Amino acid sequence: MPQYVEKLDRHLAHIESMAESEPDPHRSRILWNYLHHGALELSGNWERIFDPSMTVDHPHYEMRTGSDETVVLDGADEVKEFYAIIEDENVMAINDGLHQLFVNDSGLAEFASTVDFAPGHVIADERDAWYYDDPVIDDPDATYARVSPHAMYWPYTDDGRLVGERVYQIEPFTVEKVDPDAVPTVDDIAAVAEAYFPENVDGDTPYADL
Repeated sequence: MPQYVEKLDRHLAHIESMAESEPDPHRSRILWNYLHHGALELSGNWERIFDPSMTVDHPHYEMRTGSDETVVLDGADEVKEFYAIIEDENVMAINDGLHQLFVNDSGLAEFASTVDFAPGHVIADERDAWYYDDPVIDDPDATYARVSPHAMYWPYTDDGRLVGERVYQIEPFTVEKVDPDAVPTVDDIAAVAEAYFPENVDGDTPYADL
């Protein structure tokens, strides 16, 4: 399994393990929701996230990763429009290995890193922004991996439905040139993510009928 796809699989498997072993039913439901949300989003099946059993009618997102301003999405229509745009632009940001995940009755928090891939000239044009730390770009046409450390908090309702996302980049990107053949395709990512759909997991997920 390619390096980045293996890291993604390890990330999702860890969440699944936490959901299975969490003794509190409410917190377990939150973790299952987080697992399936990520799997559906990464595979391009993000419409399923908005099932009423998974997400509230009026979700609220706040995000600042690779941007000067915080992106605020208020309501399902704005969130769906955002997902459609990143799907059309073939934007891929997947977990880059181990993470620290915490859950309580109000939701979950995470410290982790995601990785996406960009041509050198795109990074060179933005290199003076706060979210870069003077990256070395010696080939504007080469492909570079951008690793983004982030902190996030996702609140949930008492019945385990997602209220929204707050995701913030907390350190500049780490940038490294990579072989284009090492960059996972959309199909590579979907093949891993689909194993964690509600209907495909072995655990007793409360979303099996979604």
